[in-house]
Amino acid sequence: MSLPGAAANIFVADPKVAEVRPASATSLFVFGVAPGRTTVAALDAAGDVMTQYAVTVRPSAFSAGEAASNISRLLHGADVHVAANAAGLVLTGRVATPADADQAVTMAKTYLGQGQTLENHLIVTSSSIVGLHVKIAEMNRAVTRQLGVNWSALGTLGSIGSFPALTATLNGASAASCALGGPGCRGGGVVGVLEALTSDGLVRTLAEPNLTARSGEAANVLVGGEYPIPVSQQFGTVTVDYKQYGIALSFVPTVLSNGRISLHVRPEVSQLSSSGAVTITGGISIPALTVRRAETTIELGSGDSFAIAGLLQDSVNQTDQSIPGIGDIPILGALFRSDNFQHNQTELVIIVTPYLVQGQSDPTAIKVPTDGYVPPNDIERMLWLRQQALPAGAGPLPTSVARIPGSAGFVLQ
Repeated sequence: MSLPGAAANIFVADPKVAEVRPASATSLFVFGVAPGRTTVAALDAAGDVMTQYAVTVRPSAFSAGEAASNISRLLHGADVHVAANAAGLVLTGRVATPADADQAVTMAKTYLGQGQTLENHLIVTSSSIVGLHVKIAEMNRAVTRQLGVNWSALGTLGSIGSFPALTATLNGASAASCALGGPGCRGGGVVGVLEALTSDGLVRTLAEPNLTARSGEAANVLVGGEYPIPVSQQFGTVTVDYKQYGIALSFVPTVLSNGRISLHVRPEVSQLSSSGAVTITGGISIPALTVRRAETTIELGSGDSFAIAGLLQDSVNQTDQSIPGIGDIPILGALFRSDNFQHNQTELVIIVTPYLVQGQSDPTAIKVPTDGYVPPNDIERMLWLRQQALPAGAGPLPTSVARIPGSAGFVLQ
């Protein structure tokens, strides 16, 4: 900027907006520091104003233009506009999919300066909805074997061939002493209990939760419940908190530009367990949780499935109890020994299938289990063992169906 005469002083109203450096007595350099408006005044030696300028500093459009050009090449001519403002950059326009919007935002962020922000006002023209079908199958088998002799009480022999009534309950070294004829055991008796128990249990758990969510948003479902947990507070007060358990599912789908689905899924199966339970003051018992949880991110096509398998747990617990000394004798020691064996096997398989879905315009096309249900009258319920009434004009049931054994369950028609 050229001045009309020699300047003695230069005054800037807001140095945060512009910075002025004199090049000579009659010329100035003005540097823009930040967007805004300020005043620059030049004073002569007498203190009078020689000249005054109103200076407006605007953001540079260079980074916005470069960002718009690169986004257009990346998204093959998408209608995306980038503008500069005082805080950074602003994205406007329309894109086809959420994945295109993510790519445009990522590209624009590379042109932000230090401390600048990005405002995203992009509109996604196709609202992609993802349905997720999850099948959770668990097999739990527990095998228990107990075999041996439990000597609940043992005394020494009285007269030969005489076994008087039980007089004392002994175990450990005292039982062994009496078995060997130790002192103080005269006049006692021998009482033993033969234990033989076999248990083989199989538990099958199956859940098939279905969720629907828009691309880029999270969805959650819980099939189970909540159990209370007492929490100590100040002044001796106690509040109750709740912990969830059961079959839980959380997922975040993202539909990519090629129609594939990027899926972050987190299934969890938990159940209450007495193992690890905590008992607090007052005799309140807080149960523990047995949890099987998986979390992964994968890319699939619509209708493709993936399985989370191999969640196998196998534990063996064997406990031997015997009378010291006697229980170690070969062959004969088996009469004074009890053997407990427990084998637990648990296997969990999770199958996940995402779908690209659309809403149903006809509400009547969606059926629910309660559609068409009519409660049976007393005659149908007691004589025909029907769980629901027959539709009007349907006629009587066939003989093979009408004669349902009482223990056979029910039939839905």
